[in-house]
Amino acid sequence: MLELYRALGVVPGDVVAFVGAGGKSSAILQAADELKRAGVKVLAVPTTKMFVSEARRIGPIVTGEDAGDLRLEVGRALEDGGVAVAGSGMLSRDRVGGVEAAAVPSLAPKGGVTLVEADGSRRRPIKGTADHEPPLPEGATLVVAVGGIDALGQTVDEEHVHRPEVFAEITGAGPGHTITPLAFARALLAGLRNAPQDARLAALLAGVMPGSDLAAASTVARELWRGGVRKVVSTSLPKEDPGRVWTL
Repeated sequence: MLELYRALGVVPGDVVAFVGAGGKSSAILQAADELKRAGVKVLAVPTTKMFVSEARRIGPIVTGEDAGDLRLEVGRALEDGGVAVAGSGMLSRDRVGGVEAAAVPSLAPKGGVTLVEADGSRRRPIKGTADHEPPLPEGATLVVAVGGIDALGQTVDEEHVHRPEVFAEITGAGPGHTITPLAFARALLAGLRNAPQDARLAALLAGVMPGSDLAAASTVARELWRGGVRKVVSTSLPKEDPGRVWTL
């Protein structure tokens, strides 16, 4: 079975920022597991927040407000087990606080892979990305825009879209309109506009199952290609765990 990290083109030394909406956490969990089994050190870092239940599935949680202290603790955790999750502190029993984007490069393991959850979407499948978003770390080598395929055909509203008013500005699909493949692709492309100049770009379509979902994903992929994103991957995550992976 095609592994997610290989499909996305992740290699040792990468700092991978996942942006966008539905499927980021599931993708990070699967990629972290695959990389760990391949013998690669993995650090997962939220720049917003991460659920403790998800973080614990990746590895031990290391927190600290001081960047220097956090760097030392992360190093120890990676030496012990090869995988860790770094956060600024515990926001609650359920959530780990994000690390400042500027601190991420100093935490990244040499020769390993850093997986950054760099965006929030309140568990909606698609989002409107504001001009100042997302908080991307300097030195990100790969930026992956994620969207849930279930958003296609749905109505632009609070139930299906995080920040529908921003989504409308970006895509031209206003409140009450149907989310088309073009609108979906424009929303993902907006999440990539602040990527570092030298970063590689990719898109990940989540929740895709064989059949009509895969056909719809291919239509979105064509719009993304027109927008300049050449690497488009689909996965059955989070509907299946582990998720199946296809390149488009």
